[in-house]
Amino acid sequence: MKIGVVVHCPSPHQNVLLDRLCAVDDTDVVVAYAYRGGTERQWGEPMAHGRTVMVPEVSGLGASRRLGPWIAGFDRDVWVLGSAFTYGRTQALASALHRSGLPWAYLGEPPRPRSGIRAVARDWLLHRVLSRCDGVIATGVESARRYRRLLGDDRPVTSVTYYIPLDGWTDLPLATPPAPGEPVRFLGLSQLIERKGIDVLLEACSLLPRDRFLVDIYGEGPERPALQRVIDDRRLPVTLHRPLPFATRMQAFPGHHAFVFPSRWDGWGMAPVEALAAGLPVIASDTAMSAHDFLEDGRAGWITPCEPAAIAAAMRELLDDPASIPARSRAARESVAGFDPARGAEEFVRFCRALVHGAKTVTR
Repeated sequence: MKIGVVVHCPSPHQNVLLDRLCAVDDTDVVVAYAYRGGTERQWGEPMAHGRTVMVPEVSGLGASRRLGPWIAGFDRDVWVLGSAFTYGRTQALASALHRSGLPWAYLGEPPRPRSGIRAVARDWLLHRVLSRCDGVIATGVESARRYRRLLGDDRPVTSVTYYIPLDGWTDLPLATPPAPGEPVRFLGLSQLIERKGIDVLLEACSLLPRDRFLVDIYGEGPERPALQRVIDDRRLPVTLHRPLPFATRMQAFPGHHAFVFPSRWDGWGMAPVEALAAGLPVIASDTAMSAHDFLEDGRAGWITPCEPAAIAAAMRELLDDPASIPARSRAARESVAGFDPARGAEEFVRFCRALVHGAKTVTR
């Protein structure tokens, strides 16, 4: 089967899955990048280890017409469009694919909730893409649930998450309880931006006894000065560290007992997955999509509202019962035991085959 996959720009998380996809037997995969690497990330422009191309830099009213011959030139059985729906090139690709008559799926994280005129515009753009696709490949179980609701019909939806190799993370030592009188150490890794909810975490820390815990947060962003003022004014046992290079970020994990991810919104959220593999129980907000794939039973961590009291309550469970840390650490690592990009590639191909079969049995 011949599959065409369009993604937004090179990402090491997404490329792991794409590499496995390109290696699946009896498939011929072309990966097309709609845009070059984002300047806000530190990982550069890693490319998938297969046949890769760039989408032509078309724009304007005739963009979709100009993309038609480009799509036809690859002679694919099915396409998957994973570029951000808010971009003009994505909209042009959706129109061109719809016009081609080929089966195609939209691939993506769930849309971030918005309000006001911005929400109206984004909802219209998303609806325009979803009204044309034959199915959706969503990033995670909660993402899939949301897309089923957005589609509002019986078009197929599946979940294929982002993958990274976890071998280095699972080689780290499991967490052990702090020595008597020692604090419980929490870890956070994120950009210091409003969406990541570090201010909510600081409010949660204000509700806890300051002599019983420490928090290390690695990250950078425009919120750093304001966050540091709160830490200083309230004398919180929280340290803001400069971010570690992407390739060496696992060095932050040893010596900690739990990971906190209070994000107001994350369409996936890879850091909690890395933390679980490192053997750290995770406290994550219910607006971090990856939490719903791994934390539902509560053994490996907690899913909480993005509210100070809820996050503080989860942190307090560890403060009051540090003896539970080894069991929670083992459960954390066990929760990601099936996190295998080969399984993701297998489901990706299965879904694409089902779309092609459906296209052959239904008049388009």
